[in-house]
Amino acid sequence: MQRRQFLSATLAVTGTALVAEALNAQETQRLHIALNQYTCDTFYRRENIDFWTRLDEIKSADIDGIEVSLNSGTEAVAIGKRLADHGLSMRSIYASGNLHDATTVEKEIDRLLEIGDKATRMGTKIMVFNPAAKGGKADAELICQSQSMNFLGKGLNNIGMTLAFHYHTTELEFGGREFHHVLCGTDPANVSLCFEQHWSYRACGNSQVAVFDHLKLYGDRSVEVHLRQSIDNIWSETFGDGDIDNVRLAAGLMKLPKMPHVVLEQAPENGTPKTMTPVETFRRSAEYVRRIFG
Repeated sequence: MQRRQFLSATLAVTGTALVAEALNAQETQRLHIALNQYTCDTFYRRENIDFWTRLDEIKSADIDGIEVSLNSGTEAVAIGKRLADHGLSMRSIYASGNLHDATTVEKEIDRLLEIGDKATRMGTKIMVFNPAAKGGKADAELICQSQSMNFLGKGLNNIGMTLAFHYHTTELEFGGREFHHVLCGTDPANVSLCFEQHWSYRACGNSQVAVFDHLKLYGDRSVEVHLRQSIDNIWSETFGDGDIDNVRLAAGLMKLPKMPHVVLEQAPENGTPKTMTPVETFRRSAEYVRRIFG
């Protein structure tokens, strides 16, 4: 009985993986656009709706996939199957972890590798990794974190997955020492970048100069880009024209050796207008992205 159950579960996972591969193959003819889970959650939360009940609606907005946040390998299989059932891919996933504390880093790496192993079976190719935030990490902590990320990235490479460093404001404090050390202290073969267009802008004092300097410095390590826009420094309802010159950004990204995976991370905050439904927000944002990327 146990053997039959095991074989049944294995076949179910394999079938889902084949569906995921088919979805990826269909999307090679046009620009693949995914939504970050944070985007789905925040826009539907304004309507008091659980976005997991609206996956078909999200798909109808010309969205190809969702970048979900995962804490365990078990989640990776269950969520990957659920998305595939609605025609949505899980090309990338988002995970966080504390890799700066030498006393717990081994356990954290094991957990992240397990997530990666399970997610690859669902067709996932990129793990977007957000280091645990701590303002003013000591030099020893920064070194531990970079060495650990290098080790993690190498392990993920061995199972066909790429590690992409993700950042917020904290990593760009104190002259951006954490941001730069991760990228200077790791092997590009093991650690790539998720280019955070709007955090480069906001965390550097609302500066487009910073956005395009970061792109110039590290664009060739970018395997993914998170896209968000603001108008007068307040996040806009849709991704479109605004504070950041996205036409220039698109041109810069398309000049890279390989076009990064595109993930919309538009989200509402205090002051963001509320004039349309979530699905209309997603549809208009996707239309704009496909237009500027030609």
